[in-house]
Amino acid sequence: MIASNSYASINQTERSVTSTYRWAAGLLFGQFLIFMLTFLVLGSAIDWPASLDNPAAQALPLILQERSAVALGYTAYFLSATMLIPIALLLWHILGSESGLLRVSAGFGILAGFAKLLGIGRWLLLMPSLAEQYSATSDPNLRASIELLYTSFNNYAGGIGEQIGVAFFAGLWTAGVSLSILRQRQLPRWFGYSGLVVASSVLIPLIEVYNLSAGPMLMISNSLWQIWLITLGGLLLRYQPKVEV
Repeated sequence: MIASNSYASINQTERSVTSTYRWAAGLLFGQFLIFMLTFLVLGSAIDWPASLDNPAAQALPLILQERSAVALGYTAYFLSATMLIPIALLLWHILGSESGLLRVSAGFGILAGFAKLLGIGRWLLLMPSLAEQYSATSDPNLRASIELLYTSFNNYAGGIGEQIGVAFFAGLWTAGVSLSILRQRQLPRWFGYSGLVVASSVLIPLIEVYNLSAGPMLMISNSLWQIWLITLGGLLLRYQPKVEV
């Protein structure tokens, strides 16, 4: 009877761990698909992400013209950023909740998600309103004030979302997860090493804080990061614990 209860308890634990692996993989796949929706919608509507550097006089009329697409695209982007938070928590549980390194890394992942949300939120809340006000007036002084507000807030919120969220916190989280993979050896070591390379590329755009140009590195590193995340989802499904029925 004791042996039977012990077996049932072990089996239940294995099922719980397997479920955690599947949830993490599902969120990683879902995050990737939603991000691709963001890229397709905003890319076709406003030439995103290149349009992020457009001056206010060019960006605001385009936002108003493509308001529905902008709302859909950035809502999807907002959702994909939100998903990073439970992903960070699940990976902390999978790779070792007792690990101090992974505990700190999970914190960086959560902060990355929140920083990205703060950056993305400007396109859903403030920028459409500025676009309406800009279109409704022909007063050059008022337009100049709106352009100044657009540029200032875009630089501020963009710095939080892109430099702090996408580059700094996401880069540190990726590096922490990669080091944990190398330590735990639950996943292939090559994937841990590749994660360190991806983390380095994600951190490179931080040089823009010092008025240095990263060129297309933000786009390149984000693409590599997304590929790394979806590969992680596939590996979690492949190496998930086997449950005996």
